[in-house]
Amino acid sequence: MKNAIIPVTILLLSLSATHALFPVGDRAVVIRIDDVQDYGQPSPYSEPEKKLLQYHIDEQIPALISIIPTRFGKDPQLVDQIKKGLELKIFTAAIHGWHHEDFSNLSEDAQSEKMRYGKSRLEKILGMEVLAFVPPYDKFNSETVTALRRSGLTLISSSTYEGDIPREEDGIVFIPRTVTTAEVASQSDTWTPLQFESVTRQIEDSWASYGVAVIVMHPRQLISDNGEDRWGTYIRLLEWIQANQGRLVQAEPPHPKKPPVQLAPLLVSVGLFTGMVSTLLIAFNLSSKRRIGKRQPE
Repeated sequence: MKNAIIPVTILLLSLSATHALFPVGDRAVVIRIDDVQDYGQPSPYSEPEKKLLQYHIDEQIPALISIIPTRFGKDPQLVDQIKKGLELKIFTAAIHGWHHEDFSNLSEDAQSEKMRYGKSRLEKILGMEVLAFVPPYDKFNSETVTALRRSGLTLISSSTYEGDIPREEDGIVFIPRTVTTAEVASQSDTWTPLQFESVTRQIEDSWASYGVAVIVMHPRQLISDNGEDRWGTYIRLLEWIQANQGRLVQAEPPHPKKPPVQLAPLLVSVGLFTGMVSTLLIAFNLSSKRRIGKRQPE
């Protein structure tokens, strides 16, 4: 995956309108919660997901909530939770694909279409603007960036890649994942959390390199079959961040810039012609009045 992304990196880093989003040493932390969706009942995943979101609301801990559009909207409790987090400005909602497909395998038109579908659906359910995008499997390409602009999206969070930094580039904010908290076996959909020391080491390395650590969580990784207290480990991690002068911040997409109003060339030509004619007529009338005035007897 990394090799496939490197050409995109070279393209993106060659753009001139680039600057770091967070200064090095700022020790900022963005938490990204992926795969948010309706699980229905009964499901072993529904309760951990809602518990995680509610904890962030109660403790006012900001999070980028990555939602799968086609799997969201039928659980009123989940919808209300996310709406509350958005209203309190704790959550930032992001589109997580459409059906959770690999966008790097799609054409630019297909990517743009699915982004617009996801944006429209989430905005209709949540009742507010959605400007962020998280590509499923953290995969994207140069067509994805173009599709973002076409779809009116202004923030993307994916994985890290060589030479990448959290930055804003020509109106698009790039916030790549820099910290992984668990590994997943895709065939069995089982999640194995990384050791606490491994996660904190990633955070410190990210702070040193970028000034910000972007931590990705999945609600499903909180489920344990062996009685392991994974929930307690997550809370311990948040406490460690704050004890080490970390700043939990919200990922805020910029509002898209409206292009300047451009008049059609024909309208401009007509306007110039009309102005010139008006000026000539005024000059002619003034000249005529002067000549008539001179002919009047005293």
